[in-house]
Amino acid sequence: MSQSSFIEKLRSQLEDWDYQLDRFEHRVQDMGHELQSKAKARAEEFRSKRHELEGRIAELEKASEHALEDLRDGIELAWDGLKTGFYAARSEFEKDEDK
Repeated sequence: MSQSSFIEKLRSQLEDWDYQLDRFEHRVQDMGHELQSKAKARAEEFRSKRHELEGRIAELEKASEHALEDLRDGIELAWDGLKTGFYAARSEFEKDEDK
């Protein structure tokens, strides 16, 4: 995959990420106060990580093709960790909400 294709893919994933996070934050508004404050803290944590990823994408845009592989691997690992953490948190809050 070329550098520009990879960056385009990441930007598309960030748009989807923003949508998922917005949905999560809207659902949080209907939770009890204790769950709501926990969920808001987690959402803020995820927004911070998303911002870090955006910074890495900016680095990638400036990098040479040669540095692409190293940066790509790091970004994909960060993305996978962020996504896994978000879906785990979302499941946790949905489970707690049902109680």
